[in-house]
Amino acid sequence: MTERPAAKDRFTALDTLAVVRELRNRTRARVDKAFDLTDGGWSLVFRVPGEGRLELRLVPGRYAALVPFGEERGEELSPFARELRRLLTGAVLDRVSEPGGERFLELTFTRGDATDGLRLLLELFGTGNLIVAQGETIAAAATSHRWAHRTVRAGAPFVRAPARPDPWGLSREEIAARLAASDADLTRTLAARLGLGGPLAEEAVARLGVAGAAPAAEAAAERAERLVDLLRGLRDELGPAPAGWIYRWGEEPIDVTPFRSMRWEGNPDVRPATFPSFSAAAREYFRRVIPSAPDPLAARALAEQGELDRKRAQQRAAVQALEAEVAALRSDGEAVLAAYPEVEAVLAAARAAGGEEREVAWAHDGRVVHLALDRSPRESAHALFEESKRLGGKLAGARAALVESERQAVRPGPGGSGAGGAAARPAAPRRTFWFERYRWFVSSEGAVAIAGKDAPSNDVVVKKHLKDGDVYLHADLHGAASVVVKRPAPGGPAFTETTLREAGQWAVAFSKAWRAGLASASAFWVRPDQVSKAAASGEFVPRGAWVIHGTKNFLKDLPLELALGPIRYESEERWVVAPEAAVRARGAVRAILAPGVERERPEVEAALARDLGVSRSLIQSLLPAGGLTVRRV
Repeated sequence: MTERPAAKDRFTALDTLAVVRELRNRTRARVDKAFDLTDGGWSLVFRVPGEGRLELRLVPGRYAALVPFGEERGEELSPFARELRRLLTGAVLDRVSEPGGERFLELTFTRGDATDGLRLLLELFGTGNLIVAQGETIAAAATSHRWAHRTVRAGAPFVRAPARPDPWGLSREEIAARLAASDADLTRTLAARLGLGGPLAEEAVARLGVAGAAPAAEAAAERAERLVDLLRGLRDELGPAPAGWIYRWGEEPIDVTPFRSMRWEGNPDVRPATFPSFSAAAREYFRRVIPSAPDPLAARALAEQGELDRKRAQQRAAVQALEAEVAALRSDGEAVLAAYPEVEAVLAAARAAGGEEREVAWAHDGRVVHLALDRSPRESAHALFEESKRLGGKLAGARAALVESERQAVRPGPGGSGAGGAAARPAAPRRTFWFERYRWFVSSEGAVAIAGKDAPSNDVVVKKHLKDGDVYLHADLHGAASVVVKRPAPGGPAFTETTLREAGQWAVAFSKAWRAGLASASAFWVRPDQVSKAAASGEFVPRGAWVIHGTKNFLKDLPLELALGPIRYESEERWVVAPEAAVRARGAVRAILAPGVERERPEVEAALARDLGVSRSLIQSLLPAGGLTVRRV
């Protein structure tokens, strides 16, 4: 048995086209809901006339698949999944764009209450991304990033990524010219210069019946003639409803295609399996090969760290070169003054000799100084000193830039570790606390408070975690979260009304009061034995709600204001949102937040994430729904 080849880990341009053709058979499908996928990415559920519910699985940087609606989705919605629901629920699929040689899906939707058209773009190249644009503005993006030519974040103008070559749009002459101009082998030239990518380049070479290691420029015109027909035929094999093939090396899948692949023909170690649709094959293949989606934030952080390392190396080299040049200019100036009579004689001899030269070279200590004939030695030395001063100014700026780059390299991120020097050591596994599955904060007196994120988790918080000695809190508003303040550990100090007021303030912030823009609201607390599901006769207690028996202890005039910042808890650092005193007791307040205008939230989130040096998804996971105002950073 020969060595097992590496498995394909993402879509090719033809894979993308196959899913596009499957989607085109479902225009007029209506978006029902959006979900997070358990193995990464997101799912759009469509109601398709005559077919029922189908889901479009969207995994940035990996694959897409249109398959029957299943149960593989997260129990709770991430902030981005909620944005997808808000923007696309009820929208009708109008158009699926032709991808050409690109690896992205572009879907256009219309929705009755949306004046501007909606576009969803799934990027399948690099680390990938999922973007929703409304008109010419980005309404939501899975990950934010900024390049020299485009910015991807909510509120930014929508600009497409740079286009790749379209191999199916190239003429015979254009293909021949690209082959002839290449000094690489045929496979690499087809992959890079024609934009096919590795798997399709290998497929094309197999169909040509030539060695992939042969020089690309060899017989360029003849091969270009064959490639034009070959590529068009390969694309036509997909048809309007592409079937799928998975190729296995033993029991392990190594490739998936929307056509019968020739590059595996004749290999006794590879077995093909046929599927009725390419999406079915793609889902089955990537379920096995890539069980989880790439982490775009981690990949982007790694790329940014590499770029920062290259920048620092260039800056160090520039500083060293400027230091050497400044020192040399000063040395030259001092040498001219020290050897004044000799320099004056050299200048006099050059002037007497005549000629058209305006400079004369004077050698000293292995260096050559070029002296102007119309200047005295003192004037030449002064010019050298002035040039050293000018470069000294550049040197100061270069040193300052290097210091800033070094500071960025060790700047603590959300996890508290630097991006630079610690990279040489493997990071310690991140400890997970039991309360991190809920909303939580630690009061200034050290009490842990938890709250449900939705109706099911509201029930769990009370049923599972409300014990004797704990306190139950609730905003004095319908539909707010249930908050449980846990009793202190044995031997620990008891909490007081300070903790209760902090928990009450936190409770009203995660209620309808925030979205309503109120300045303050009230909450109440009770003992565990006052909380139950037992309603009065004839009444119904919905999921997530609880009945309070007996006297409520009210907390009046609680401000709707939260602090955001990193804290330390049991030697671990976490970002939290909580009352200001609670954050200051264990960490640093980086921002004070209050309700604001909801339509401006995307811009505020993006600016806050940029100012604090954290991801926007982190901010979205911490903060209550509704508008934001940043009062102090």
